[in-house]
Amino acid sequence: MKTNIILAIGFASVICLSFIVSARCDGTVISISPSSSTLPKSGVGTDFQVNITVSDVTNLWSWKVSLDWNPNVLNFTNVKEGPFLQTEGETLFLNAPSQGGGYLPELSDTLLENVSASGDGTLATVTFKVLASGQSDIALNETELLQPSAEYSQLPIAHTVDNGQLTVLGSEGGPAFLTWMALIVAIAVIISAVILIRKRFKSKRQHRRHDITYRGSDNP
Repeated sequence: MKTNIILAIGFASVICLSFIVSARCDGTVISISPSSSTLPKSGVGTDFQVNITVSDVTNLWSWKVSLDWNPNVLNFTNVKEGPFLQTEGETLFLNAPSQGGGYLPELSDTLLENVSASGDGTLATVTFKVLASGQSDIALNETELLQPSAEYSQLPIAHTVDNGQLTVLGSEGGPAFLTWMALIVAIAVIISAVILIRKRFKSKRQHRRHDITYRGSDNP
């Protein structure tokens, strides 16, 4: 009975998760790309770029976001307009100056005519300077996507947000090196255990043969 209940709960959870994933995949998403990046320690002092992208959007006329990051790891240097809206006509691309503390209060782009863009593409490219080892989320906030309207009352586009993350390793080896070392050590332990077991098994077999021979020699 308990097994049936557990199976039923698991089955229901899988169905719910599939619905959630399906709903997420079917909608418009504004995101940081790449979503996850790792740099070695030698990356400190270099430039690091991410794109703000949109996928599966219909009739995008204007967009606006704010941006957050870890100022101990990254320093904002500049932002460049992406080609997504530019392919449809003349645009007005604006970005408010960074206030420091890892915050860009507003970044926006708008088509100057009553036209729109659909599909997938890059909205903007943001460049940072890597300051130190550590981890930084790169988060989109206050996101807004709008459709054009003849009545100048633009319609919002429902969407979800996918943020990004950068990890700057504290040593040249980092987690990958430690993972390989752990794997090598594990293999070495397994091989040693197999050899020890075989030796013990061989020793026991030899002792048994010796006992059988000894007992046989005692019999008249």
